[in-house]
This record gives sequence, C-alpha cells and structure tokens, in this order.
Amino acid sequence: MAIRYLMNGERQQAAFAEARKLADSGAYHDYTDIEYVLRFDYGLSDISTLLDSQLMHRDLNRRCADAREKLDMLSA
Repeated sequence: MAIRYLMNGERQQAAFAEARKLADSGAYHDYTDIEYVLRFDYGLSDISTLLDSQLMHRDLNRRCADAREKLDMLSA
C-alpha cells in the first residue's frame, strides 16, 4: 500500500523508513533532495511536516554522506 494512504502514525514511520532507504542509496546529497523525491514522486505533500526534526535532518544528511562515500570508494 502506498505511504500516502496510511494512517498518521503508520504514515510517519513508513515515511521515515523510506527516507532512510533513499539516503542509504547514495543517490542523494541531503535531506532536502529526499524530501523533494518523497513529495513529488511518492505524492507525500506533507513530507516536510513528517520529517520536521533537526535530529531526522542530521540523520538523513549523515546517511547520505556515508552512502556517497562508500560509492566513491567502490568506484575508485
């Protein structure tokens, strides 16, 4: 089932999980890129509210940086 159709608590947990998955892919620079994808590709118009936490932003940014670093090491 699509995230946008879940109830509030489930919706937030699913959005967190998907955001972490996207960050761990290494395809995104930071949390703003992930919010964009979740808003426009997943239809989550309220994603900024769902991920509105400095802790979440730091976690996603760290995950993005770590994943990009791993990809760079593999391609070297």
